[in-house]
Amino acid sequence: MMLLRLLVIGYLAAVGSCTVNWLAMAAVSDIGRNASIPISVLCKSLPGLTRKQIKFCRRNFETINSIRQGARDAYSECQYQFHLRRWNCTMIDPVSREVFADVILKDGTREAAFVHAVSAAGVAYRITKDCSQGLLEKCGCDLTKLETSQGSSSNGRQIYAHKGCSDNVHYGIAISKEFLEAAEKSKNHTQERRLMNEHNNRAGREVLISSLRRQCKCHGISGSCETQTCWDAVPSFREIGNTIKEKFDGATEVKVIREARRPRIERKNQMLKRHTPTDLVYLHESPDFCEPSSDRGILGTHGRQCNISTLAIDGCDLLCCNRGFETTTKIVKERCNCKFHYCCRVECDTCEKEVSTYTCK
Repeated sequence: MMLLRLLVIGYLAAVGSCTVNWLAMAAVSDIGRNASIPISVLCKSLPGLTRKQIKFCRRNFETINSIRQGARDAYSECQYQFHLRRWNCTMIDPVSREVFADVILKDGTREAAFVHAVSAAGVAYRITKDCSQGLLEKCGCDLTKLETSQGSSSNGRQIYAHKGCSDNVHYGIAISKEFLEAAEKSKNHTQERRLMNEHNNRAGREVLISSLRRQCKCHGISGSCETQTCWDAVPSFREIGNTIKEKFDGATEVKVIREARRPRIERKNQMLKRHTPTDLVYLHESPDFCEPSSDRGILGTHGRQCNISTLAIDGCDLLCCNRGFETTTKIVKERCNCKFHYCCRVECDTCEKEVSTYTCK
């Protein structure tokens, strides 16, 4: 299995660039500003960036560390959402720091759609949060929402609501859009893929905008709430990832319609509901990911641990593609029958338990 993984990584390292190669920044440690090293050199040293992204880095270097963390958030969320599936979002080689799943993502599948959406959302999310925390000099709170309003409570009392530091999601989206568009302008992929990627990038950012929630804090004597401070904030990135995963499950297969002015994407099956700007779209059906394929960057499911007690996607039948599985049993020792004695100690027995693990053949 390890030899196969190395062969896959070695093969794909030689394949052309992919629009999400910049996700390799997730494997980079903190990008600090070193006065002895020019910014241009630091930008060129970052893995996976296109030439246009390197230019972006030179112009907006203060955002690069936030983008790196956004890439880490996106990759971590992708692995969480897919850890029970045949394709578990293993894309970055921790040694070479290269994205080796290029070919999978070039196929225009649902998985590619999810990766683009969660990556765009990840960058926008991290820029937005860092703005609110004062970590970036060129942005801060959303100034358009710093105002005072007056209203009445249910008992007729006047309430003054002062708007606090709302998350500047529009600045985060602007940076995400500019950075990702610099990758999409590469000449190494088709117009169809560019249209698909740009749509899914926008969909990921739209999910972030629609996730804003109003939060308020009361002020006043004995909790009278005569004055409120309210602000708009984005939720945890896990909530963003869950929403994008739901859209992955309901993604729409599309085709490209070439028109005189500009090409556009349209649902392939006219009997299905038309996709919206926040829906994910894909061009091609996904492979089954059962068997390893070095020329497509598929590691297969041989050696994966499965769950024998379920019929879901992580169950041994589906995850192992009906090849069967191997059972390994071992005895583990753990504390049991614990009792508290006054005062103050806890005494436990040592019990042995048989634990079985199931691995795909």
